[in-house]
Amino acid sequence: MNQKLDILKQFKIPRSISTTNQKATLKKLNNQSMQTIVDKLPPIHPQPLQRIQTEQQDEQQCVKYVTAKTLAGQTNRKRLKINQDSLIVKKYLCNQIDWHLFGVFDGHGQNGHFVSRLISQQIPKILENKLLENRTSNANDIKQILINTYQQIENDLVDNSNIACNFSGSTAIITYLMGQKIYCANVGDSRAVFFYRSGDSWFNRALSFDHKPNKSIELKRILSQGGRVEQSFFDGKRQGAYRVWLPHDDVPGLAMSRSIGDLVAKQVGVIAEPEILRYKIPNNGFILIGSDGLWDKMDYESIQKILHNYYPPLNQIDVESAIQRILGETYTKWDQLDAARDDITIILIYVEI
Repeated sequence: MNQKLDILKQFKIPRSISTTNQKATLKKLNNQSMQTIVDKLPPIHPQPLQRIQTEQQDEQQCVKYVTAKTLAGQTNRKRLKINQDSLIVKKYLCNQIDWHLFGVFDGHGQNGHFVSRLISQQIPKILENKLLENRTSNANDIKQILINTYQQIENDLVDNSNIACNFSGSTAIITYLMGQKIYCANVGDSRAVFFYRSGDSWFNRALSFDHKPNKSIELKRILSQGGRVEQSFFDGKRQGAYRVWLPHDDVPGLAMSRSIGDLVAKQVGVIAEPEILRYKIPNNGFILIGSDGLWDKMDYESIQKILHNYYPPLNQIDVESAIQRILGETYTKWDQLDAARDDITIILIYVEI
């Protein structure tokens, strides 16, 4: 124990949230988390089989329909937890008809929900300001703007907030659409995928890659900074996900190699720099962004089967029904396979070119 305290004394401990504010925030979050899955899902249309073509959309608008759902996780005793996921759905970024921002942020640790909410609130403001300052559509410039946005978020969290984040943090994945171009900036293990149909077959394209500490490039960086990457030790053996540890103590045990926050892990190679992929939309299709509560239980084939039933979506109700089916199936798999359940957050966007 003394060794652990000595290690932690090396790090700057941010001010903790005031007790009054924290209680008020937790009460609000608990009220939100107590909503059941029925509350989260859209109402069933009185004539669910009737699919009516809505009025013609603006021809410049690539994003036709978008919807988002989130569901709080539960403990082994079936009690709802505080939902530590947050999300962004912001159309018409910088008042541009074909610029849109979508993001999912999966918090972890005692204050993870505060971290994820801070990110979701600040990223749209910071990104818009940087885009307006630079006024560029150059791919390399956009990439640097996204990197700078994430860096500013990390700096604001550490220097300008009262959130204690030595052992708390969040994933951060955003997709920024400029016309038919998708820029995906990712930190952590939330994920974005583009699903599209060509002929009678469905295809998928990864818009991001999970940042796991045992991946070669991530592992090399962590080891070079003095960190350890090992599984947790249970029942006399190593098992479970690979995690990041300090060199001589079993903390923090972070199951990802990049995150916002997690200051202790930052001392041994965990970084907040996003990996950025650029992709040009080749066909009409669905962009699906989700926290790992979705991807831990749903494979791409299962998702494609659901999307097939609503392709092409003729109105907003179709997209709402599709996300309801995806969330419901994910919920069922968690319920059948595990006593506990992770938070599940999904954004579903239908694009048409």
